Amino acid sequence: MENKEALNFFKLMSQNSDDPKSVKLAKSSDFSQMDADFIMKFAHKKSKIMDLGSGTGLIINKIYDKVGSITAIEPFVPFTKFINQSDNIKVVNQTFDEYVIGEFDYDMVTIFGTMHYFNENEAIDIYKKFFPVLKNGGKIIVKNQFGVKEDVVVEGYSEEQKCNYYAQYRKIDKEVLCLKNIGYKNAQVYDIYPPECNRWENTHFYAIVAEK
Repeated sequence: MENKEALNFFKLMSQNSDDPKSVKLAKSSDFSQMDADFIMKFAHKKSKIMDLGSGTGLIINKIYDKVGSITAIEPFVPFTKFINQSDNIKVVNQTFDEYVIGEFDYDMVTIFGTMHYFNENEAIDIYKKFFPVLKNGGKIIVKNQFGVKEDVVVEGYSEEQKCNYYAQYRKIDKEVLCLKNIGYKNAQVYDIYPPECNRWENTHFYAIVAEK
């Protein structure tokens, strides 16, 4: 799989976006309050955050008034219309590839529910590209479903979604090693959700927190 396949999937989804939860594949799987609470364990009132794959702002809208500023990178305009308008939120409607880095002093880069839509090589490129935006000691937080024992690849028609769906849930140990090889340090894995939030035996939600 390649990210362009997932982008087509979300482009179609964004065209039918009528509420903030429309970005969720299963409308009952909105764990964004837990996501927001987790981010705030590492953020503070002056934190400068770059959020990759912001979607409809389910997480951003819960933390923007508790941090210094947020740069939200989300390619689809119909999704970002739900992000709160605030002086400390900057929305950029570009893909990760299109985005040109202009600032290098972020306290945190957050990527929630996004990296499984990139294959391994694409993921490495993203982690490398956004490594320089962090100040020394800054943190990257990657929350995703990850493979438990091996990589899990989904390609093709989804009965649940009623359309073609593409994702690569890489084994959690592999993703941690990838970050370390790029230069991220002190990587820790957090079992971020209660057990009932994990629907499948071969994948599991984890958050990886690492430092520059």
